Amino acid sequence: MKHKSAAILFALVTLILFSVASRGFTDEPEVVEVEDGQAKVTLLEGNADLFRKKPELRQPLSEGDVLRHGDRVTTGNKTRIELGMPDGSFLRFDEKTTFELISAGYDEQTRQRHIQVHLALGKTWAKVAGLVGGRGKFQVSAENAIAGVRGTTYRMNVNPDTSVVVKVYWGEVSVSSPPQKVDRPQRVSEPSRVEGPHPVQGPRPVTMQEWTYIVRAMHQITILPDGSVSKPFRFDPEVDADDWVRWNQMRDQMR
Repeated sequence: MKHKSAAILFALVTLILFSVASRGFTDEPEVVEVEDGQAKVTLLEGNADLFRKKPELRQPLSEGDVLRHGDRVTTGNKTRIELGMPDGSFLRFDEKTTFELISAGYDEQTRQRHIQVHLALGKTWAKVAGLVGGRGKFQVSAENAIAGVRGTTYRMNVNPDTSVVVKVYWGEVSVSSPPQKVDRPQRVSEPSRVEGPHPVQGPRPVTMQEWTYIVRAMHQITILPDGSVSKPFRFDPEVDADDWVRWNQMRDQMR
């Protein structure tokens, strides 16, 4: 009788282990590779140059052109561009702007995306599609900051002095410092005298090498050229509504 019970117990354990193995462990995140996609120029007002790495080529950009990984674009005076991304999002760029398409990956079956654009100089406006059940990332990066979202509307300015301004109009944006380079180990110096307590300065921009802020709707954040960051604060939408903002809001309503 004991042998029979042991055999039944062994069979049940084997069945359970087989069932778990066939389904996979749900606690572990599923890793899905997203193939690189393309971005289409859905609107072009003015003139812009396309710099393609492979083969190395400079050519005028035209409406309807397709951008691929590694393509860099520079817009001229009085020029605006709209890019349609494969996940249904849209990115727009103002005049005198330079950006590079790092990735435009999107998997329709898993609704997973890997979209990244580097803004070297100028202005961009992002209307990011909200994907129900979708995963992955949508990032606009600059030298001093990375803005990552799931579904929202925001804009980023990169000024000539490399300072960055991010303004959020709907949803939330996670703004963080870019990955830091690993410093070489410093030589250990001789023991030195430790000074006693002394007064410290009041509130000032955060100067830590690594930082992350969640910027909510109708708030902005500023990153200074040295990489320090001021905490998010609310901006006045009436003061903010210049021609660039109004044009983008009009385009958003059309989408």
